[in-house]
Amino acid sequence: MRNKLKALLLIMSFCFVAHPALAQYKSRPYTGPQVPQNHLRFNVGYFSPNGDSAYWNDKELEFTGSPNDFANASVGLDYIRQLTERLGLLVTANFWDGDSQQSYRDYTDEVGANITHTTTVATNSVEVGLVYSFLSRRSPVIPYIGGAGGYYSWELEEAGDFIDFGAFPPEIFNDSFSSSGGTFGWSGILGLEIPFNLKWSLFLEGRWQDAKAELDGDFQGFGTLDLSGANFRIGASWGF
Repeated sequence: MRNKLKALLLIMSFCFVAHPALAQYKSRPYTGPQVPQNHLRFNVGYFSPNGDSAYWNDKELEFTGSPNDFANASVGLDYIRQLTERLGLLVTANFWDGDSQQSYRDYTDEVGANITHTTTVATNSVEVGLVYSFLSRRSPVIPYIGGAGGYYSWELEEAGDFIDFGAFPPEIFNDSFSSSGGTFGWSGILGLEIPFNLKWSLFLEGRWQDAKAELDGDFQGFGTLDLSGANFRIGASWGF
């Protein structure tokens, strides 16, 4: 019993003496490398349009091909400002264009050759949103989620050979038709960041963008143009 009491008194004495030193140690500021508050990210990706609207549906009925034929590379640039350790303000820009050769399904020319034109669709978007990291910036991998909304400028062009069904007999002619404008849309973001150090990292990201535009110009009356789709991106991030 006496030995236990002596041991308890010894431990209490040690804690009493050590407390000032421990308190001083805990109050010392962190002097290691600091996590950057700003991140600039460049990426390349692959965007595949959804093509679920009146324009795309009518095209599939009359011409060969599908919206999947317009899948093509994209390029993007992001800026992230850390509001907290895990929450960041995102400003993002993305650029994409896709094209496909399309022929009439039920008609050919006088020698049996396809009557073909090239359709090109392009979008440039600027969005503002938030991204949230599930782990700290010092983790070996950082899964994150986010969302953004903003402005999409777009352009649609068809150039090549067409049939004038108003003539008798119908005639083949060469021409180009276009429509362009802007609309608002949003993106959902899911990604994984792999840091090399506190400043440099690699990231893999998937986005789903949702935007639709009302056609005008040469395509007045053709309904809506669906600009939605999936974008898979890979890029590098630099912190400063």
